[in-house]
This record gives sequence, C-alpha cells and structure tokens, in this order.
Amino acid sequence: MMKNVISIPTERKWYKCPYCGKKLLIYDDTANCDGVYLNCRECKREIKIKI
Repeated sequence: MMKNVISIPTERKWYKCPYCGKKLLIYDDTANCDGVYLNCRECKREIKIKI
C-alpha cells in the first residue's frame, strides 16, 4: 500500500516574464501550475504560467 508523500518546499524562485525579464511572482520548488494567465506589469503582454 502506497502512503501519501508530502514534499516540503526547500527553495523559492521568481517566475520572470519571458519577454522583458520582469519578476512577476514567487513560487516554491514543489509548486504545480498550468493554465494560469497573467498580464506583465512592464510590457503589458499576456503570459501563460506553467510551472
């Protein structure tokens, strides 16, 4: 029987805009994200967050 494994975040990273390089948000190394859209504050482009 498999037990639920809890992964503890060990590192925090910045997610940067792929176009201008502006820091947008902080995420842990255990984060899982797909299909979230965000507008960059600097270049005003829409970015799909995929972690």
